Amino acid sequence: MLNLNKNLLITSVIAASLMLTGCSEPQAKQEEKKEAEYAIPVTVASIERGNVSSNFHTTATLESRNEADIITRVTGIVEQLTVEEGDFVEKGQVLAKIDPRRYQLALDKANAELAGIEQELQRLSQMAEKQLVSAQASDKLKYQYQAAQAARELAALDLKDSQIVAPISGYISKRYVKAGHFTQGYQKLFHIVDQSSLQAVVYLPEHQLGNIELEQAATMHFTARKGQTFAAQVRSISPIVDSRSGTFKVILSLENDNLQLKPGMFAQIALTFDTHENTLTIPSDAIITLDNQSKVYLVKDNKAVEVLIDKGYVQEQLTEVSGELAEGDMVVINGHHNLKADSLVEVLNAEPSLDEVLSDDEVSTDKKTAIAKNH
Repeated sequence: MLNLNKNLLITSVIAASLMLTGCSEPQAKQEEKKEAEYAIPVTVASIERGNVSSNFHTTATLESRNEADIITRVTGIVEQLTVEEGDFVEKGQVLAKIDPRRYQLALDKANAELAGIEQELQRLSQMAEKQLVSAQASDKLKYQYQAAQAARELAALDLKDSQIVAPISGYISKRYVKAGHFTQGYQKLFHIVDQSSLQAVVYLPEHQLGNIELEQAATMHFTARKGQTFAAQVRSISPIVDSRSGTFKVILSLENDNLQLKPGMFAQIALTFDTHENTLTIPSDAIITLDNQSKVYLVKDNKAVEVLIDKGYVQEQLTEVSGELAEGDMVVINGHHNLKADSLVEVLNAEPSLDEVLSDDEVSTDKKTAIAKNH
């Protein structure tokens, strides 16, 4: 009987041990799973409200709206140059002088011939009153007088043209001749550009005809003027579409009163078609697009929350979004490709809370006190 009781006791102890072991295994596995879970490092940005525009991006080269090739109408030796490349000149300013002696002599000759014909015409007029000459002879002399007047005016014009003057105000961009060179009629001597008013010619695809209108706003950026944005507007729209390229011509104008820009500079242009004001915007890098579906991850209570969104206008690095979002929400912009819903995250660029700041101050104060005591 005693042996039977001992066997029952041993059996009971073994059964209890097995039951305790079976209960502790799930708990141990759960603890191991908790220990295996770790936070994924991410960086975040705040969702903000702002204005976002729909832009058409293109490029063009700046041109001067007012420029001119300066030519000579007369032939001769260049006696004097009064300007050099880069000089600013006013309209009507003398730029060069061509040897005027030949043209001065031609004018003197024309004046003398005109004076002789004028004197003869007066004498015939007196004789005509007395009916001593025929009307035909008198009319012929009148025609000669008119021809002599025209010849004198041409000679005077040639003499005037021996002085080369600026037809517009601007800068001398090119000089084609030197003093002592022989010039022939209609030869180019200078090129003048007005830098104060510039333009850019762009060619837009046919389907954009409904999005463009006169005085529409545009912005320009230049490599040589980094960080600066220049405003422009549509000055003219071509009434035809090029059938070969399927594009139409648009001219943009911009003021350049401070002369920061130069003709020939390469411009990156954004034509503004429409603007949505006071709309939710996020950095474009925060968006993940798969199978035509876009989503972002928000950070709430140190966990990733997956939110489906609809995209709107995109302007530079910002995208207009709509969905279950609110201004001020923190959206993941780096590390989101490693996330899934409810993932534990660690925000690397989070601002410290007030409690953390106070705690750090207390630790710093304790350290300073300990150092003071040691000294």
